Amino acid sequence: MLLTIEQPEVTFHWLRVGHCKGPEALARQGGRLRPVEFPSYVGALHHPSHGWTLFDTGYSQHFFDATRRLPELLYRTTLPVSLPDEEHLPRQLAALDVDPVDVRRIVVSHFHGDHVGGLLDHPRARIIAGASGAEHALSLRGFNATRHAILPALLPDDLRDRLDPVDGFPSLAVAGLQTWDLLGDRSLLAVDLPGHMPGHLGLLFTSGGRQVLLVGDAAWTTRSFRDLKPPSRLAKGVMHDWPSTVRTLGVLHELDAANPGLLVLPAHCPEGHAAWTAGATGTAGA
Repeated sequence: MLLTIEQPEVTFHWLRVGHCKGPEALARQGGRLRPVEFPSYVGALHHPSHGWTLFDTGYSQHFFDATRRLPELLYRTTLPVSLPDEEHLPRQLAALDVDPVDVRRIVVSHFHGDHVGGLLDHPRARIIAGASGAEHALSLRGFNATRHAILPALLPDDLRDRLDPVDGFPSLAVAGLQTWDLLGDRSLLAVDLPGHMPGHLGLLFTSGGRQVLLVGDAAWTTRSFRDLKPPSRLAKGVMHDWPSTVRTLGVLHELDAANPGLLVLPAHCPEGHAAWTAGATGTAGA
């Protein structure tokens, strides 16, 4: 699965936006039961002609507001969440001289609360997502939403009006992957990574001379795809399609092995963040 496609470079920042705590065994078979931090990372990408794009939005104050009462409170108490002041996404974007209205589009890997906590902070951004994922999230309410880790209060009232379904963009096959060209120059390719949730997406781009694949929750840790260790069966209940989840993890394993220059970044992995930061140069780093 060689990635031979050349992509124009974009500037990339990989930002930690809060974290939750849960047992290591939840994320990887063979992991320990002791609680560990699962940071939520957000991609901020700048294209010289097309401006700023976010990949997910992490946690936010909106998340805490949405989980004050039952049944949503179950979400926050099952996986306790922390969001230090300095990690709030608006503050980090301001440090990059980015106003919320400067964000033109948000690519949503999937609609779990820890990935869409900041959608309400960007009322002018177009929202790029899998149509099936958006419809699934919009269809759920009450306890049924909570058990799927969906928080309806985090979804903009005009989500359908601002939604750009990913399959409306030009499609492109890359190393056997289904991708969509979001900006028309192959610089940002949304990638179909099925299993975790309906319409689950990744994002492939090049920054600082390195090709990067953001994989959302297709893998929770780098060790998961390197060692082919899927999530524990404790997590099976929150997976939309378990067989597809395992197959996608195998695809990431093959991509990683066949492409030494590719950096695969799960949304909750400190090891991946450290690998990006260690290799980042100039303004391409985070």
